[in-house]
Amino acid sequence: MDYSAIIVLGNLMNKEGELNNESSARMNLAIEAFHENQVPYIVTCGWAYRTDSPVAIANAMRNYAIRMGNINPESIMTEIKSRDTVGDAIFTKKNMALKRGWNNILVVTSDYHISRTQIIFNYIYGNHFNIEAKGAITTTTNEQLKNENSSLMAFYDTFEGIEAGDDALIHQRLYEKHPFYNGVVYPKISKE
Repeated sequence: MDYSAIIVLGNLMNKEGELNNESSARMNLAIEAFHENQVPYIVTCGWAYRTDSPVAIANAMRNYAIRMGNINPESIMTEIKSRDTVGDAIFTKKNMALKRGWNNILVVTSDYHISRTQIIFNYIYGNHFNIEAKGAITTTTNEQLKNENSSLMAFYDTFEGIEAGDDALIHQRLYEKHPFYNGVVYPKISKE
């Protein structure tokens, strides 16, 4: 596949910015796909979610790609505003894909998260993009699968009634109803 970019979703890291096994596995899969397919860009996603660290996980993943993947820093972009998969899709579309004319995108996550990732990215990006999700192999637990299902139901509830790819209404709904962005769970994020 002739990918325009690879978007890698973050998982967890320690306070020093060292990736956990799941984030490392995602990065390794992305690095392999980057080199095999000669993709021009890799995008790492995730905010500075730890209260004991100023490091955004997107930057920790970027550092990993440079150090472990031998990827030129100029080929790596970061999205540090996103706080979850929905934000990963919304902000990478708005800040990168639309501005750069990307249309074929590989999204890398974990195996248990592929289905929800594919649904969310297809919905946010809309019909004019080809999105393919791949997952790094993990030891999936029943709890993770249960969380995936409840998160997907919450996603459907949050964006109910909005057409796929409708950027203006999707953004408005994110800031109004999504608890990770409207101030309910984390500090409210300002609209761009």
